[in-house]
Amino acid sequence: MAGRMHVKSAGRTHLIREPMDPALDLEARRLFVSAALTTHAVRSLGGRLPADGEARDLLDLARRLGAGIISIQQRYRLSFDPAYPGLTAGAETVGGGPRIVLACGAFDHEQRPLGVVFTTLIPGRLPQVSVAPAEAGVPEDWRPVADEF
Repeated sequence: MAGRMHVKSAGRTHLIREPMDPALDLEARRLFVSAALTTHAVRSLGGRLPADGEARDLLDLARRLGAGIISIQQRYRLSFDPAYPGLTAGAETVGGGPRIVLACGAFDHEQRPLGVVFTTLIPGRLPQVSVAPAEAGVPEDWRPVADEF
């Protein structure tokens, strides 16, 4: 968080905020975007995903995540490339059940990279969204979620 400094001038004390360390500021913005997109995903998909969901069900749910994203982009002055929820390798089996991971780049209003948004859908769980540093990158062999898998 930004530091605070008290300065006295003409008998009055003024509170001045010191700038936040740029690395901490970027991490704070990533956490904020993660929270906003997690809320969006939970609302868009109705909360916890059905526990009996199969791979094709996860793909159908993933395709719904882009609906309503414009309001988040406008409210928080963000853009995504490719469009949220991004690209995927398709459903995979992990721990005996399916999951799907999606990824896209997130950028601020000046088109500076914030990071890579990873959205994970697992049956029986709430959608999970995290924003990794931009260096994480989106895997080149992943395809748009709208593609046939």
